[in-house]
Amino acid sequence: MPAEISAKPTDPLFPADGAENVCTDLSLHLRFDAKPSSGAGKIAVFEQGGSTPVASVDVATARTSVAPNGTALVFVQPVFVVGNEVVVQLPAALEPGKRYTVKVDAGAIRPAPPAEWSFSTRAQPPSDMSQLRVAQDGTGDFCSVQAALAAAPSGATISVGQGYYHELVHVSGKSGVTLRGDDRKGTVILGVNNESLNGGTAKRALVNIEKSSDLIIERLTIHNLTEQGGSQAEALRLQDCDKCVVRNADILSLQDTLLWNGRIYAKDLYVAGNVDFVWGKGGVFFDSCEIKTVGRRGYIVQSRNDADAYGYVFVDSKISADSGLTGIVLARIDAAEYPGSHVAFINCEMGRHIAPEGWTITGAGAGPALRFWEYQSKGEDGALLDVSRRHASSKQISAEQAATMRDPAQVLDGWSPPR
Repeated sequence: MPAEISAKPTDPLFPADGAENVCTDLSLHLRFDAKPSSGAGKIAVFEQGGSTPVASVDVATARTSVAPNGTALVFVQPVFVVGNEVVVQLPAALEPGKRYTVKVDAGAIRPAPPAEWSFSTRAQPPSDMSQLRVAQDGTGDFCSVQAALAAAPSGATISVGQGYYHELVHVSGKSGVTLRGDDRKGTVILGVNNESLNGGTAKRALVNIEKSSDLIIERLTIHNLTEQGGSQAEALRLQDCDKCVVRNADILSLQDTLLWNGRIYAKDLYVAGNVDFVWGKGGVFFDSCEIKTVGRRGYIVQSRNDADAYGYVFVDSKISADSGLTGIVLARIDAAEYPGSHVAFINCEMGRHIAPEGWTITGAGAGPALRFWEYQSKGEDGALLDVSRRHASSKQISAEQAATMRDPAQVLDGWSPPR
């Protein structure tokens, strides 16, 4: 169980002045009676008796540097206002079992908070690492999702309290870990990350999990806040994720929302984006999900699987779009570079926003290894769609082929995920 701490959500400060047993991965929270604003100056944290800050944030800066999983990344908006709170994201975790003092420059925050207060971090890690709790108010084992995931041993369950977790989450090598939010809409990991800030697919995702197996992510929202035109910006990247499950969750971005490679089962997801926003090289089974194009028309799927493997399969799912959008493409691929691409939509609901040709194929002529498949696509009224104008290289598959695609074990190379 988490150590008891003295700070409470109603306190004007977190950590409260004099608080003990505070998590080392905290953000500072300054609470006011009315909406505050940031000015100019620094908020710094000093170890007791020290003259050099161990963490310092300039409230006027738009960016700072953080290093989740040991990789240096640019982090946007380390100081921000949420309602009547100012939240200060520290660039690194503090050390356990030490006393710290926070000092706020005059004019940094308006109205003025206390100029100085102190607290102590907890000295020991949780006694039971198999059941970990994340809570922003300090009542859990950790204050951030990143720290909890990084510390979690094989088989651990991490529960995440309601709140907005403004952070980058990057971990590797996790086995059998469950990350479970308290509330699908109320537990939110959010922030800005993209190719322009942190170049390369291994760095630019908001939540990036690599080389992991038997992972479960459920009952939360992941939202990359990168604006339209802000470059590729994955909300959730799962790289080399074997037998991983993502369910009962909202995953939101614009360009390249999901980048998934491995064997992955998705159940009851809401996924939003607009440019190749479901892509990768993995075998992925989408069961009863909503895949929505938002903001502008674009391409939904780009599957780069090998010719001897299945790619992205959508079963009993809804392919939706913002009102007024038309000409949306189910999937596209350069057949010269990825001749074995596989995408299948089985008994899915699609509106008139889908382009009549359905699919886009560029490069050399598509060969027999290309598998752009569809079975009994229907409109919002339940009637079968007119697919007579679909791209000549796509295929309306048989009932027998569709039955095969409805079996996750067929798509996921023999793995039968929990359903």
